[in-house]
Amino acid sequence: MILKSYQSKNRGFTLLDLIIGLIIMTIIIIIALHNLLESPESQQIRKPAERNLRAFAHGNQLNALKCQGKDEDGDGWVLCEANDRKQQTVKLQCGYDHRHSDCYLIPKSV
Repeated sequence: MILKSYQSKNRGFTLLDLIIGLIIMTIIIIIALHNLLESPESQQIRKPAERNLRAFAHGNQLNALKCQGKDEDGDGWVLCEANDRKQQTVKLQCGYDHRHSDCYLIPKSV
């Protein structure tokens, strides 16, 4: 009797458990690959720009999101994003080198 109730409670992995496990493993692998494949140059640009973004966002009641890791025109500014109080995405330019240690809002084109 005890053996029978134990077997009915512990049937092993179900298909749902397998699917959930595969989804979690896929997410972990994608995050790991993204971090491994990001070039050191990209990290050197993105990290200081995001630090400047967080400082700017804190002082301007924004929620910092992310910055690009590539300076398209070599001017020391990269494109960043933040959310305002209405959860609308705001575009900014943030500096990443010693010449620029701040951010500024990009006006919305009408």
